[in-house]
Amino acid sequence: MRHKVKWWCSLSLVQHRTTVVFILFSLFPTLLGVYTQEHDFNMPHQEVELWARKIGNHIFHLSNAFALYNDIKDNFRTGEATLQENDGLQLVKEMTSDVTNMMKFKVDAVNRIMNVAEEASLDKYKQEEPVDYYNAKRLNPSPDIPQEAIDDKNYRNLSLLSNIHFDGIPINESVSSVHVPTNVYAKAPDVINAIRWSGRLDRTFKSNYELDPTLSWQYFGSSTGFLRQYPASEWVMDEKDPDLYDARLRSWYIQAASSPKDMVILLDVSGSMTGLRKEIAIHVVLNILETLNENDFVNIFNFSTETTELVSCFNDSLVQANMENIGEFKKALKTIETKEIANFSKALIKAFELLQRYNKSGQGSQCNQAIMLVTDGAPDNYEKIFSTYNWPHFQVRVFTYLIGREEKKKRDLSWMACANKGYFVQVTTLAEVREQVLRYIPVMARPMVMYQEDHHHIWTGVYADVADPKQIEWLWEVREGKRQRDRTENYQKLQKIVKDSSSPAIIDALRDKWQVENFLRYGEFSLSSRSIARIKAAKMRKMRGRRGAPGLKEGYRLMTSVAVPVFDRKKTSNITERVLVNESVWVLRKREMKTANLLGVAGTDVPIREIEKLVPPYKLGVNGYSFMVNSNGYVIYHPDLRPVFQDILKPNYNSVDFAEVELTDYENEARANDSELLEMAGWRDYYSKLRKDLVEQNAAERMMSVKIHLDDMKRVVQRKQKYFAQKISGTPFSLGIAMPEGYGKYKVHGQIELTREIQDHRAGDVMNHFSTGNWTLHPDWVYCEYKYDQHQEDQSPEALINEFLSRAQKPNWKWRSTRTRPPPDPIMNQAQHKRWKPSMGSDERRDNYYCDKDLVQSLLFDARATNVYSRKVKIEDKIKDRNPVAIYIMLLSTSSQNFGITTAFVATRSGLTRWIDNPSESSSSNGNSKEPHFMKVHNRAIDEVWYKRAVDYYKEDQDAYVYSVPFDAATRDPDEVLVTATRAIFVEENDYRMAPAAVVGVTIKHRKFVDFFKNETYKCPSYPSRNSSCKKAKTCESKSLNCYLLDDNGFIIASENEDDTGKFFGTLEGTIMESLVQSEVYKKIQIFDYQAVCLDTQEKNSMASILTTPIQTLKWFASWVMGNVFWVLVKTQLYTLWDPNEAWAYAQGQWDPNAAPTDEVTYSKGPINYQSAFGEYQEMLPDEAVITDESSGEGSGKDPEEDGSGREGSGEEEIPLYEGILEYEVQDYLDGIPTEDTKHPELPDDIGDFPSLELAYINKTHPRPCDKTVYLYKLQSKKLKQDGLYKPVKGKLSNCHTNGCGRPFSVQKVISTNLILVAVNSLCPCESRKVDIEPVEVEHNETTSCNRLLMQHYRKRPQSCVNYHPDEHEIKLCGGAGSLGPSSVALLTLLLAHIYNSMMQS
Repeated sequence: MRHKVKWWCSLSLVQHRTTVVFILFSLFPTLLGVYTQEHDFNMPHQEVELWARKIGNHIFHLSNAFALYNDIKDNFRTGEATLQENDGLQLVKEMTSDVTNMMKFKVDAVNRIMNVAEEASLDKYKQEEPVDYYNAKRLNPSPDIPQEAIDDKNYRNLSLLSNIHFDGIPINESVSSVHVPTNVYAKAPDVINAIRWSGRLDRTFKSNYELDPTLSWQYFGSSTGFLRQYPASEWVMDEKDPDLYDARLRSWYIQAASSPKDMVILLDVSGSMTGLRKEIAIHVVLNILETLNENDFVNIFNFSTETTELVSCFNDSLVQANMENIGEFKKALKTIETKEIANFSKALIKAFELLQRYNKSGQGSQCNQAIMLVTDGAPDNYEKIFSTYNWPHFQVRVFTYLIGREEKKKRDLSWMACANKGYFVQVTTLAEVREQVLRYIPVMARPMVMYQEDHHHIWTGVYADVADPKQIEWLWEVREGKRQRDRTENYQKLQKIVKDSSSPAIIDALRDKWQVENFLRYGEFSLSSRSIARIKAAKMRKMRGRRGAPGLKEGYRLMTSVAVPVFDRKKTSNITERVLVNESVWVLRKREMKTANLLGVAGTDVPIREIEKLVPPYKLGVNGYSFMVNSNGYVIYHPDLRPVFQDILKPNYNSVDFAEVELTDYENEARANDSELLEMAGWRDYYSKLRKDLVEQNAAERMMSVKIHLDDMKRVVQRKQKYFAQKISGTPFSLGIAMPEGYGKYKVHGQIELTREIQDHRAGDVMNHFSTGNWTLHPDWVYCEYKYDQHQEDQSPEALINEFLSRAQKPNWKWRSTRTRPPPDPIMNQAQHKRWKPSMGSDERRDNYYCDKDLVQSLLFDARATNVYSRKVKIEDKIKDRNPVAIYIMLLSTSSQNFGITTAFVATRSGLTRWIDNPSESSSSNGNSKEPHFMKVHNRAIDEVWYKRAVDYYKEDQDAYVYSVPFDAATRDPDEVLVTATRAIFVEENDYRMAPAAVVGVTIKHRKFVDFFKNETYKCPSYPSRNSSCKKAKTCESKSLNCYLLDDNGFIIASENEDDTGKFFGTLEGTIMESLVQSEVYKKIQIFDYQAVCLDTQEKNSMASILTTPIQTLKWFASWVMGNVFWVLVKTQLYTLWDPNEAWAYAQGQWDPNAAPTDEVTYSKGPINYQSAFGEYQEMLPDEAVITDESSGEGSGKDPEEDGSGREGSGEEEIPLYEGILEYEVQDYLDGIPTEDTKHPELPDDIGDFPSLELAYINKTHPRPCDKTVYLYKLQSKKLKQDGLYKPVKGKLSNCHTNGCGRPFSVQKVISTNLILVAVNSLCPCESRKVDIEPVEVEHNETTSCNRLLMQHYRKRPQSCVNYHPDEHEIKLCGGAGSLGPSSVALLTLLLAHIYNSMMQS
């Protein structure tokens, strides 16, 4: 070696250079070869074009043949289907007339309840007379339970029958039932007296229901707290939960009980307001906020030395009391701090000046004005300030709330209230806060009561029929508590594993950070991202099924209510008052005083579904829709109203503005809408066009270009729409309809006249038109229905139409197609009224029905036109009169089991869906499938997304089938994933006069569809098979090419990797997706979501006190006691006083305070044999333990926080328990599937102190309204055409790697489809950005965020305002001291009784 070195060193310089050059030249060919392979790779553009053409031809002819497209289209044409022009203005007038008539019936009904109630209240009863009523919480509907067995609980037997009209709830139409809230003493004399006289309302309730069978629940809410409701029903509640429903806090009661108001709340935050006083004061303010509605305006000021706005954004202003603004106040109340000395003068002057400015400027409610002063005492009565700002007109009422028990501080605060037409109360305990706050409402109602004759009726905004729609925050606390409890239990299991085992496999698992996190969330080790995604996707499908009941909007029943106040006609009352005789002696004295008492409010509900019945969707056609807006511009119903987030109502679900659901096509930044919808002249000053017409209830006809999102905001459509609107008389509502420009101008008219069909003996039974295939009707449409006979099992639309068509073929058939009629005229004589009033005998009830003649006869026409799906169709029939190419494809596919087609179907304009299954495919899949049949789930005809997309795409390509797959396809069983292909059938007169009549389609097994895709793209088009001399480098089979079929919105329909199915292409090839946008293959469209919900993370609280207790028995005893205490505190809205995590968590959900801790552990098999490693725990595994082995070989997944896999619990709950569990997020889990060599961060070597307490915490969240934005994509088919033919788009990512290589790609439109074929070179290792379609929050700075809250669109004030009566000063009742009354006793008794019952059960 030494010799060789010397030899090398002895070479001359020339020899050195020669040797180096020789070595470089010897290596160059290899380097050059690599570079050439990467850079000179010729993309098979011609092959891609031929593949796309062949794929398109094949699937087009197959789909056409199996769906019998031509046969059905010919039947519509030969059946003489014609086109009629849609007169939108006339249509909306007819619909508005029907809705107006229906609303008048509701108003008349509540007026009758009001009149009878006021008369009944004058009746005199003896106090000792027993009161006979049905307590809704003490009903025994089961005759199997003997009366003596329930006598000790004061139950009463009452027969209840399920009724379809009342959502299947068991009811009794003969009587009403009474509900008394827990915080109301049921045996108080005033409560008993009101229950007694209100019993006379039963006859009125029954009479109303006989006159109007569409009436929903009728009720009378008493000012004493109880609710009388008809028909009688059992009050359903969880036996573990207290019932705190109070009718006086419902929007219908509050709005009817007083006119709109401007309110300033002054909250004393001086140094003396600490501890319990501070908490009571905060709860007073919270309860005041709950009594406000969208017609009120409010602000809250903290005052000590200075007076400042509680919410800094609301500086020097009054804001509308909608749920979003109320939420801002509630959030800010959690942060108040007490300090310094209270300056009452500054606070009162600030309040008066603000109210005066609003009164003079025309802002706010322009009706009642009030100051609510919450303090623990005032040093003076500040008479000078009141005389300066409020006397002599007394424009502002003053209500004072004294916090604490000090009697000496009452005088000045009582004087302030009495001298300013207000009311004074003293609040000494948290339990009495609600009852004391509610005392101000009857005072505000005094002017109305004194006028007597002015009974203005009100209509509420939309709200959900739940126990308390304002308990959204509490429901979220329940959700978070469930998450915390699950994690705590898993943490305890993990502690036991660490303590009891020294297995090396366990130690290795515990060192894996992500394995530990998965265990804490799911109770299982070795869960892969795919496993988590599948769990969540399955739960989302269950949730969608649960929400799909008729009339439900994402699981909730939405409604509006009409209500009217009920006045006491007596002008004086005997008042018992406490009088202080001397410093220590109080006496009770009775005296007669002038009063103006509000007895309560009468009302009835109007379900939104009942309104929608009067606006039949079939008259508007596909992609047409109706909507309703109130005088505030808020949506009552709209197809884009999305009130629910993770199964809980959104914080602002009932204050969604019309401008937030109609997204104009010119919008390029958040809340910058088009001038056709809104004309913006500043942040606070809006002048509108269409929206103003709706608010003002003007007749409107306008055109707008809009963006409409579909499929959970994953697809987008741009179109022009024509809007028509009319007012609904007697209400603050406007009804509008929107119809697409173009095909929406016309509708298909084709009907079978039933009378002629019956008379034609050659026609036979009309049901013969439904003889072939399976069929179903739109589940939400009304074809025919009985108005009264509803105590029967819920009949399907198919069963009802069969019954009515059978009746229609008998003599004396009448259509009865008039949906509504005007209420009876008050001037009718008795004979006229008798003829008008329907008979209520059993036979007459059977004949009191409704049938939509146009819809039923259109249905018969469509049934005849689509009656083609015979189970005995021969292949010869399918290829008859087809061209040679179609015949060849049909024969070829028949020999290969029909290419995977499982079902052929058709859906029509009349709501009919019919289908036939392919026996060769269906028998092997659907028979063993756990999923319901595709057509039984997607049976909503024109409301299905595939129907809408097919009709919209017809303009792009009349021959095209529109393909789609489920977005979560990769998480499903591959054998159950279906490709859906649909094509629209139009009736056309020329290029401009056309309308959709139906959509045909097929479902295809995705696995076979992909096999076909591979078979075609893995061979050269010029050769018949893949076993040819074709270069593999030129096909998709080579590793140098990645091939995809994408739909018109960029989602992957087929690829070489099964896991890609349903994903957005940008998540895999973001850089290529951006290039496709630059090449104008796709158009990028920005969508804003103004109904979004964002989750803020809250601070964690220590759990050390409950997790590290050394004595296990004491720990669980303490948890048991605290669980019971918090059970009551949470339900009474007092939970904010006390917030350790476990007590907070165990107060939520289905926590059983008597349950012992469990040691059950659930494991899953993975790369490490955990099953054998944890062998010592096998005896602890329950029978239902989940042991999965699907994750074998996949690794443990990436950080759950990063990939979004944040679901708590074992995976067996029906409701997802982690934020953001939306369908699109399944893609994130799949995108993050790691490889086996993924490196995970490790825990410290010393695990003696593991697991740390921090691991037991959840990231506690809180929902808030926010704006989000997302970019969606739309295929530009016209850009792919050259000279009328589709040509490949050739592109290349140049210099996308450090070695200078690039990635060429080829794009070709697949003919007669909405698909493109994309082939991408995969040799160059370019870095690809991820482009997803997950909405992200719009980041507002502090200024724009405040402006968003302060933005006040144009609104119309309620017409009725009664805020003054000249004789009101004669009423001297203005409040007194509060004490621990029956409400407090009831709550304390409730707590003690619950703990006692728990002890007895244990």
